[in-house]
Amino acid sequence: MIRGVIIEGLSTAGKTSVFSAIKRIHSQTHNVERTIIAISEHYSQVLHSYHGVLRPMDKDEHIQLLNRHVDYLEQQYNWIDSLGHTKSSNGLFYLLERFHVNHRAAFKDSTEIEMLEKRLSKLNAHCVLLTLSQDAVEPRFIESRSEAWKSYVMENHSTVTEACQKFLDDQEKLRMCAKQSLIPTLEINTDEADWDSYAKRILMEIN
Repeated sequence: MIRGVIIEGLSTAGKTSVFSAIKRIHSQTHNVERTIIAISEHYSQVLHSYHGVLRPMDKDEHIQLLNRHVDYLEQQYNWIDSLGHTKSSNGLFYLLERFHVNHRAAFKDSTEIEMLEKRLSKLNAHCVLLTLSQDAVEPRFIESRSEAWKSYVMENHSTVTEACQKFLDDQEKLRMCAKQSLIPTLEINTDEADWDSYAKRILMEIN
């Protein structure tokens, strides 16, 4: 009566676009859960803007934040389960963006996140890691947004090639973290930016 998708990936890999497509397509599908809980990366990422100033959360702060989200999902699931409803339309579908894999990449010790993953597994969580191929990194990661974004990306890199290599290195780190995770992970290459196609595939895979 509960299932969910966790969308992971680096900036510009398409997390928000896939997140939005899944919500829309799920809402248009018959005989699925009428209740959706969708928590975007704004409420789960490590780096936050506090009154306009970027500040990273420390490990304990971030773990507490993620646990609060899972607490809520468990509470809703337990309530639904206590009602004894068996129709799929009365179930619960949840969507999380930038969650447990992001933590594994940001912090070394993964003991707490493994406990979190065990809880998510009981809630039928599935993870999707969105990735870019090497040729797609520059047009998507460097060039696809504003000049302000490009300046931000290039701030600590002397060349575009260096910035792209950093992206690929970070992406490989996410890939390794996803393999270490207790939650099954599907990797999808998003070079084509076909968001609806990816969303349909994800929803089909988790049925």
